[in-house]
Amino acid sequence: MRKNIIVSLAVAALLALAVSAMAAPKVPADGPVKTPAGATLTQAVCGFSHGGGHKEYTDCKVCHHTWDGKADIKTCSSADCHADMKEKKGGKSFYAAFHAPQSKHSCLGCHKEVKKAGKAKAPTACTQCHPKKAG
Repeated sequence: MRKNIIVSLAVAALLALAVSAMAAPKVPADGPVKTPAGATLTQAVCGFSHGGGHKEYTDCKVCHHTWDGKADIKTCSSADCHADMKEKKGGKSFYAAFHAPQSKHSCLGCHKEVKKAGKAKAPTACTQCHPKKAG
């Protein structure tokens, strides 16, 4: 009887792992942060590594805070997300999506929180994320 319970629990755990693996979205390759179409940038584009320094964040909703968990995940620069290149603040601001110091969803806000907690070496200075433009 006890053996049947253990086997049943093991099978249930394996099924749960298989279902969660199938439901997880495909992690994109490392590369530059995508900017809204037609954007004029004042700084060099940042690189981003989903699999490198961010691999411990298994909940996509930490950054993709409007994702419903079912549809494809959109980039921050999608037209209906953070595509406003003029404003520095607000929910539609591309700048604020990455630089809002008090937001746990922005890069800078999260990096400051992680750094303060002593968990990792997270860049918080402009030049640590934005390499100088050549020329």
